[in-house]
Amino acid sequence: MDLPLAVADGINTPQKLAERYGFDKRQSLYYLQAAEMLGFVLPRKERYQLSALGRRYVALTQPQRKELLSRKMLLLPVMLQVMVNLALSPIHRMTREQLAKLVSSRARISATTASRRVQSICNWLAWLEGETGMIRVSKDHVSIPLSSKG
Repeated sequence: MDLPLAVADGINTPQKLAERYGFDKRQSLYYLQAAEMLGFVLPRKERYQLSALGRRYVALTQPQRKELLSRKMLLLPVMLQVMVNLALSPIHRMTREQLAKLVSSRARISATTASRRVQSICNWLAWLEGETGMIRVSKDHVSIPLSSKG
């Protein structure tokens, strides 16, 4: 996530982010909300600024940023609940439908909103898969890889 780096560089409005990354303003709002959820930025009227954690993130090396981002992702309540459910499942796997039920049980949201949130969760989990290998994300499900016990 380089959004905190962009905010540190003065790219601190949805419009500026949209221009920098080549997507629409609505999508930039989603990214800003995610960065806010993770604790890296704070909204200030029409602009965003780095939080104390965001300033710390910007000062870290790339490997340290990845570790901090991974920790922050996994500590979000919905992500923590997904990981607990995966760990406690006999097969260490959840379908996207099960993820949608979990997301819907946490808030009264439409099926469409639940589907979008599941997509976001799966995107974050796919990023974690690439960085850590601790999880697998497929078209139909997410799982914790089983290793042989020696």
